[in-house]
Amino acid sequence: MNSPCVAVDVSKGKSYYQGFYDFKNPTTKATPFMHDLEGLKSMYEAGQKIKGTYGEVVYVFESTGIYHKIIETFLMNQGEKCIILNPLEASRVRKTAIRATKTDARDCMSIAKAYYTNDYRLHNQKDELYEKLQSMNGYYNFLVQQLREMKVCFRNALDIVYPRFDEVYPDPYLDIPKAILSRYPHPDELKSKRAETIVKYIMKDTKHRESKATEEAKKLKSYIDNVSSGCRNSAHEVSILKTLVTQINDQETEIDLCLDDMRDIVNEIPLYHQLMTIPGIGDNLAIRLIGELGDLERFERSEQLVAYAGIDPRVHQSGQMTGEHLHITKKGNKHLRTLLFLAVSSNVRLGKSNPILEFYNKKRQQTNPLVYKAALIACANKLLRIIFGMYKSGRNFHQ
Repeated sequence: MNSPCVAVDVSKGKSYYQGFYDFKNPTTKATPFMHDLEGLKSMYEAGQKIKGTYGEVVYVFESTGIYHKIIETFLMNQGEKCIILNPLEASRVRKTAIRATKTDARDCMSIAKAYYTNDYRLHNQKDELYEKLQSMNGYYNFLVQQLREMKVCFRNALDIVYPRFDEVYPDPYLDIPKAILSRYPHPDELKSKRAETIVKYIMKDTKHRESKATEEAKKLKSYIDNVSSGCRNSAHEVSILKTLVTQINDQETEIDLCLDDMRDIVNEIPLYHQLMTIPGIGDNLAIRLIGELGDLERFERSEQLVAYAGIDPRVHQSGQMTGEHLHITKKGNKHLRTLLFLAVSSNVRLGKSNPILEFYNKKRQQTNPLVYKAALIACANKLLRIIFGMYKSGRNFHQ
């Protein structure tokens, strides 16, 4: 029998708690409290009364992304036992009622029923480590998205100020083109400079040798002598271009620092090194996968991990009519699904013989062949099962 609990229905700024000896015997009514020190203490004291009577208590609440963090931190600082549920689990219990009414009082009962009808692991410091990694990966994704938006604006300004610049430098984010654009944000400034001056500044700003700098200066002079800018030197697009070059540099540095911080954490996790033995998974992808996979110890079977990612097939069955198709549930971690898709896409593009590529070819060449994307999703499912097996066995990927 599970211990007495305090079920907490979490929402923004204000939540409800209710004590239970068991599911059919609540010790209190659902009571509201604010997410401030006074409110948190009232929830905590309700738990201490139960603890004083029955000897122990567990605080049970749903993971809500960010709103549950204040409750989690407060209780962990007090040394209390916590269980954090997937919101879908309490929702599933609520929907089993004939009248699936959703109220704050009923939500506490649904959380308690989920707790008493299932076995859950207690939240611990190891979970906090993986939560930190997941949070850092979310910040990394945010920085990358910001960088993409900066690059869109940068390209627009570049096409106006320096037309056809991409013909000279297909990748304008390399060190030499960025150094030139930062120092000479308008073609007129570059036209007035001698080749020797350009060579000197390329060497100074990028640390390239003279031979390379001379080659680049000749290329630039050939381009600049025939370019016609779409704006004057005093135009706003010129200042935008110069500002964006600096911002892109700073953003790339911030992204690298974020990834370095994550690498320092995952370097002590064996699965990180195991993941990098899989073709298509490099350092960056392995770090981010660890952040989204979390502690695999909480899964007993690979099917549970597949369901966590939301790439398990959706099955509809009624009597003799069976409809099993390749649409996935998507009820899971969407960021993990994205990373898995990237991993199997890279694996297939490499073309290096391994079980994942063989599985992909099999799905594409079967009697009813899968389309490209569906085959990759099937491979992502297989990859997750392989990762789970690697974790349990402690072995690297075998090609």
